Amino acid sequence: MNTEISRRELLGTAAAGTAVAGGLCKATLAAQAGGSPFSFGKTRVLRVFIGRHPGWPRPDLDTKAEHERLMKALDEVPGQGDIEYVGNTFVNDPKALTELMEAHQDAAGILAVQVCMGTSDFLNIMADSGRPTVLFATPYSGHEWSIVPDLQRTGKKIDVIASSRFENVLEAVRVFRAIGRMKQTRVLFVGGHNWQPPADYVADIKKKFGTTVVTYDHTRLVEAYDAIPAAAVEADTEKWIKGAQRVREPNREEIAKSARFCLALQKVMAEEKAFAITINCLGLFSHGLPAYPCFGFARLNDLGLAGVCEADLPSTMTQIIFQHMEGVPGFVTDPVVDLSNNTVIHAHCVAATKMDGPAGESAPYEIRSHLEDHKGAVLQTKMRVGQEITMAKLVGAIPRDLQAPSLAASPAESWGANILLLSTGRIVAIPDSDRGCRTKAAVKVSDARKLLENWSNGLHRVIFYGSHMTDAKRFARFTGIEVFEEC
Repeated sequence: MNTEISRRELLGTAAAGTAVAGGLCKATLAAQAGGSPFSFGKTRVLRVFIGRHPGWPRPDLDTKAEHERLMKALDEVPGQGDIEYVGNTFVNDPKALTELMEAHQDAAGILAVQVCMGTSDFLNIMADSGRPTVLFATPYSGHEWSIVPDLQRTGKKIDVIASSRFENVLEAVRVFRAIGRMKQTRVLFVGGHNWQPPADYVADIKKKFGTTVVTYDHTRLVEAYDAIPAAAVEADTEKWIKGAQRVREPNREEIAKSARFCLALQKVMAEEKAFAITINCLGLFSHGLPAYPCFGFARLNDLGLAGVCEADLPSTMTQIIFQHMEGVPGFVTDPVVDLSNNTVIHAHCVAATKMDGPAGESAPYEIRSHLEDHKGAVLQTKMRVGQEITMAKLVGAIPRDLQAPSLAASPAESWGANILLLSTGRIVAIPDSDRGCRTKAAVKVSDARKLLENWSNGLHRVIFYGSHMTDAKRFARFTGIEVFEEC
């Protein structure tokens, strides 16, 4: 497994004063469908073609030819370049299936493709194994899709995609990819002053997802900051200024500090082989950090990595899940509910410009000061009006009166990985106000009052471009998480 970006890619050619961003852009162009410039290695998925007797689709079906036809059609679906399918054989007896599953214990999940009918016992074997399983069933391939919902109701990690469109297999691929990449993900936690995340939370994250959380000393960030060459800082400062619609409060010196910190973050991420970093930015800015990391977070998020403010590990984990699954960055926000027009205004001073993912277009931005203290330099990103969004947060529990099926607790526990809070909405306006944080997006929701009444687990939420409810629910089922729809 190769998860490292080389320093050459990150820092460019120092002698020529090349900005760090240049090397990262090259890495991004080579990225696979998941969106990260890291080479995660291929996600292994056990693919089996199942069937026992061809009463459906037809009694004279050539099962060997049908197996080959289905495999060829699925292999031709684009967007699977980072998936390694193993197995790939036609199975018509339970013993062969069990042996195949034992031979590929390292697979992130099982894709079972229905060839013909007679597969109920196969599905029960896979469901009983506890391994994430998706049945892909084309029309007339068999009746066994009908038992999957009942298996789900008993808590089994199984799902079904019933479709004549082979591209729908990507729904399974996205979730398997996320499961595989979570195991390879390393997160840097920068709390400062001996602030560390709860040990039981870190252990739970490791056990549930395979994700490693490492406490990182903020003084090492300062050392990296001081070591960035002046020429690289100058080039990157100019890049930020030229890319902006306008510069308002910060002077060039403040912008240069933020650009230097941005390059330092990229250097640290490469050296630590980290995918994500979250920093106690508000607390440490007045106790040792030479600049706010907002520029750096914006660039990391634009490049398919994860930079999250305020040492917020629950929001970081939420963002990582969706980045691996959907290839889009998150916007961690301080929501503001407005019952008068059924909206939620999402506001923060840290936002990506490529909310569609690394290959997407950059949104316009202005360079502003951090609004809470009018210091430093941050981006005010202009998000897309009309864009559908998904709002989420991974938490430990919710209050009992919200009726979470089995994990309710009081008080709510933000630091946990038991419940995924979800809702959707649509961006209807981009407020430009001198109140609240710099980047804002007003989102119309289905029921703002219900959202307000259901609120728990602190302030932060994470929003993502796109409607990802189906994928999120499948990921939750496969990882033993419950879903609570806030509105």
